[in-house]
Amino acid sequence: MSVSLDKATDYLCLADIARELGVSRATVTNWHQRHADFPHIETLGAMSYVKRGELYAWLDATNRWESIRKARESHGSEVRKPRVRSDVAEIRRLIERHESALKRLTRELARALDSQ
Repeated sequence: MSVSLDKATDYLCLADIARELGVSRATVTNWHQRHADFPHIETLGAMSYVKRGELYAWLDATNRWESIRKARESHGSEVRKPRVRSDVAEIRRLIERHESALKRLTRELARALDSQ
């Protein structure tokens, strides 16, 4: 069943849940896959959303807050930092390796947009 997100603040995508709670995206996925009582996931396009109120009620009911707090403390703030490449030569190699594919995809996108 698809959903219209009239009030965007009432819904969180799975990645937003991870960011808001300070846990990994894999943790949120595991909760969803391993717990039948995890809140119902609504789909809009390719994104999956959970109602904020249902999520917080589930976190309360399953007493997850303490495990979330412990995970934050044990991992520290270093865990949440995004990976940044610093090797300029490696970055250039990656660009060169993927440049032709990016150009091809750009052409395909332009053709698809023109045909609409």
